[in-house]
Amino acid sequence: MAIHPSHVPVINAVFSPRPDELARAARLVAAVEDGQGRGAGAVTFEGEMADEAMAATARLSLEQRAAYPAPPSA
Repeated sequence: MAIHPSHVPVINAVFSPRPDELARAARLVAAVEDGQGRGAGAVTFEGEMADEAMAATARLSLEQRAAYPAPPSA
């Protein structure tokens, strides 16, 4: 909850995914989709298991960033 509108930029900065997190999300989606194309239900992604549930969460982050781009820096 924000007490004042001036708090919103700080809240957005703290809780928005960083560029490196968004890049990882895009790589995860690509890896899972590649695996699905080969008939795999899960893949090894950067040393960890990844599946459609994780890809769906990553897609949501990417879609939200596209819908609400970060404002220019002051």
